[in-house]
Amino acid sequence: MENTIITPDKDLYNGGKCFTKGKEYTVKGHVKTEAGLMDMQTINDQGQPHIIGSWWRNFVILEY
Repeated sequence: MENTIITPDKDLYNGGKCFTKGKEYTVKGHVKTEAGLMDMQTINDQGQPHIIGSWWRNFVILEY
């Protein structure tokens, strides 16, 4: 299965820092648009699985 590499455009917090601006994260699958990230899951900075959800607007796709 292919992966998509994403990065947030700002630090994102939810009970602690979840995602760091400029850090790369991987989601499974071939996602071509940021809106497609809404239901995708990645591992956050706390080492927990995290669904992107409404934060998709704060992510940029680097590579798919």
